[in-house]
Amino acid sequence: MGVMLVVGLFAAECSAGSRVALVVGNAAYRSVPELRNSRNDADDVSSKLKQVGFEVVDGRDLNRQGMQAALVQFAQRLTDSEAALVYYSGHGLQINGQNFLVPVDAAYRNGDIFPLELIKLDDVIEALGYTTGVRLLVLDACRDNPLVNGLPQNRKSRGGVTSGLARIERSLGMLIAYSTQANAVADDGDGHNSPFTAALVRDIAEPGLEVATLFRRVAVNVNRETKGAQTPELSISLLQDFYFNPQESDIDAWKKLGPSTSLHDLESFIARFPSSLMVDAVRARIDAVGTARERERLVREFGEKERRLRQELETAETGYRKAINELAARRARDERTHATTDNANEGPTPPVTTSLAGSGAPAPTTGPEDLQREKLASEAAAKAERERLSSQVAAFEADKARLAVERVALERAMTESLARAQAERERAEKRLAVETARLPQLAADQSRTASPPARQPLGQKCREINMRAQLGDLSGADRDTLQRQCR
Repeated sequence: MGVMLVVGLFAAECSAGSRVALVVGNAAYRSVPELRNSRNDADDVSSKLKQVGFEVVDGRDLNRQGMQAALVQFAQRLTDSEAALVYYSGHGLQINGQNFLVPVDAAYRNGDIFPLELIKLDDVIEALGYTTGVRLLVLDACRDNPLVNGLPQNRKSRGGVTSGLARIERSLGMLIAYSTQANAVADDGDGHNSPFTAALVRDIAEPGLEVATLFRRVAVNVNRETKGAQTPELSISLLQDFYFNPQESDIDAWKKLGPSTSLHDLESFIARFPSSLMVDAVRARIDAVGTARERERLVREFGEKERRLRQELETAETGYRKAINELAARRARDERTHATTDNANEGPTPPVTTSLAGSGAPAPTTGPEDLQREKLASEAAAKAERERLSSQVAAFEADKARLAVERVALERAMTESLARAQAERERAEKRLAVETARLPQLAADQSRTASPPARQPLGQKCREINMRAQLGDLSGADRDTLQRQCR
């Protein structure tokens, strides 16, 4: 009984707008050596898909019954879903042009492989049909298969068993990503992941990366990293765009950073996209904004200092004039007092007597000695006052001189600081202009590959350019290289 006949009996509810994935990694095959990375591949893809909001049905080392059950469970969850994805890592093969995925309990007996022990890829495609949204099929399933290698002749399959998968023709409304070309074998990899899955998990969660662009980038990176030995293939007949991570991309976020963008927004960009190629340009913007603000701060700071100095100078000037006026008035009074005293001393000084009121007794007489004492006391007081006023004048003059020196020093410091700030700003703006000018090329490079190209031999470079041409991603520079060097 076909797997889809079972699904209708156990249809399960799924939240509208959900994204559902089936992720299977088969490694522990019973009849052939264990695959090194299939479980790792499935684990890492599952983790990334959950990170971007997929509900994941996970399966590891599944036998045929387990793979059928996982397909049923997956299909049950697809009602009203917006996207359905199947990722398979493990052995796959074709028999007479029909593709099969290999459960871990598959075996061959007396030189025969029995298709009933395998899972038809057509059943997987039928399960994907339970969504009304985007359908994605990702197959890292073309590993070198000892089951096939050990079959020089296969009677049941009439000699039609082949490693690798045939190209799927029934793909309308789907995206199908193969880890390598049709009928070819993919590398299991020496590291934690296969080359194909390593490239996929590296970029799958990048914000704003459309799915077709994602798999083209994966294809370029796998071709480069395997030195041309493996080139993933992509079949696209989607009727809409799809983003694993629909959040804003770094390129889109950069375009929104206008001339008046705050330091907070610029720093937030770096926090959101720390590995973006635009980070240098954003740091240059931060430097430019920072130097402009530093210049503004210096202008405010020096302006405030100059205002306080001006107030102090005005206060010192007012006090100085007041002290000068008081000193002049004091001297004038002293001169008048001396003149009056001198005139009085020229004639005889009659004794001065006063009467005590009501007593009838004569008042004490003020003699010349008393007048002399009063004169001396008055002169001493006048002298002390003149000295005080002279000291005050001298202090105000010293303050004026000090403040004048401070003002000159302040103007010099302000000129030097503003010159340094202006030089820093000009350097920052020049760097910003350079980084901004590089952005179009950086964005183009980023859309092609996640890492800058390494220097390659000409033959390999030509193969890579031809491969990009097949993917519809040929730049003007690549075209020139093809015409001049790759004939």
